[in-house]
Amino acid sequence: MCHEALGYLRKGGHGRISTSGGPILNISATLHYTASWYQIHVSAAKAAIDSITRSLALEWGTDYNILVNGMAPGPIADTPGLSKLAPDEIKIQAREQLPSFHIGDKWDIAMAAVYLVSDAGKYVNGTTLVVDGGNWLYRPCRLP
Repeated sequence: MCHEALGYLRKGGHGRISTSGGPILNISATLHYTASWYQIHVSAAKAAIDSITRSLALEWGTDYNILVNGMAPGPIADTPGLSKLAPDEIKIQAREQLPSFHIGDKWDIAMAAVYLVSDAGKYVNGTTLVVDGGNWLYRPCRLP
């Protein structure tokens, strides 16, 4: 996906001059920051996305002035991911166990994305911004 964007961004992208590059925002997760039961395949894929983000930030940031960052959202209300992974009774329990005592909403993710691709984040390159209310720092390992 990033490779497809390279040609477009090298030309400057929509509303940019041809030497200004542009942003790429990869979406990852926090699953691979700690060990998870029966999720090796997902953890490996998300770790690869984070690695690609860092490597492309170095290569394309230097060569083409393209910023490459990632975002790792946590549990977000009213999304297909949360509805598939957590029935309502688990969501209530999860709220009590999250460090922030609430599940994030789509606005939290949107504002983080705006920051990373706008001029506000023009000096941020090669990082994956975790947007989960501190959940990945707190989550203890449990059996399913």
